[in-house]
Amino acid sequence: MTAGPGVTARTATIAGVWRHPVKSMAPEPLAEAALTADGGVLGDRAWALRDERRGVIADARTLPALLDAEARYTRPPTPAEPGPPVEITVPGHAPVTSADPDVHERLSTAFGRAVTLWPRLPAGEDAHYRRLPPEDGDWDRYLREFFDVADAADVPDLSRLPEAVTTHQTIPGTYFDAFPLHLITDVTLRTLGGLNGGGPAAARRFRPNLLIAVPGDDSGPYPELAWAGRRLRAGTAVLRVTVPTPRCVMISHPAGGLPRDRELLRAVHREAAHDAGVYAAVEEPGVLRPGDRVELLP
Repeated sequence: MTAGPGVTARTATIAGVWRHPVKSMAPEPLAEAALTADGGVLGDRAWALRDERRGVIADARTLPALLDAEARYTRPPTPAEPGPPVEITVPGHAPVTSADPDVHERLSTAFGRAVTLWPRLPAGEDAHYRRLPPEDGDWDRYLREFFDVADAADVPDLSRLPEAVTTHQTIPGTYFDAFPLHLITDVTLRTLGGLNGGGPAAARRFRPNLLIAVPGDDSGPYPELAWAGRRLRAGTAVLRVTVPTPRCVMISHPAGGLPRDRELLRAVHREAAHDAGVYAAVEEPGVLRPGDRVELLP
């Protein structure tokens, strides 16, 4: 990797690539990913569930069972059809596809809550993406629980994120929380796992699109945090790293056989100023694969 703040001069590589066909459901590993200018990994978060009782897009913070549901496309995504029909399997229930006439009823039964399955809608469908106040109107309590902190003063600084984050469940026109891509390094996973006295933290807890292997031991404990504002070549694509990713309670939830781990989030808050991984956007579309070289650009 080209030398720069928090990195070494040796070659970094892509160690893993994932997409999430349905927001908050299990990640799907990819042997190759196309990155598009407006959507990140082609096919990533093209669908989402909507909580019909609350009237908002559902996520794993309020519906943790989403994390163990699996989704796959019935045909490959293409630029002309980035969100083709999707098949969803919830543990203990038969698979259901987005084309099934009873898909909403079957998913509601599986999740024990009235939900509906939606493709991405145009950004102009503002009500679909809108964030609603907590039912009791207590935003301080909501934020404390969202980030699992004792006091609202301990909530991460959210001013770095797009303004729409405070008014909408996802960025209108997408099912992304803030930006189209999320990256994390193997060094960060080792650092956080070591704080808990164990091996590397599981990448799945952080739901990245890209896991980047950074060689050497002189890159700092969280090398990607130094990349904010930099351009990154990965495979044939060029990414613009935007801001560090503030972590919420979702990384503590059990998922894919991983147990609940509140200490992991506490370590991120205490030792890494709430951040683990970085968000990014696609500056030049391209293709990437595990093993491809990653380098910081001038």
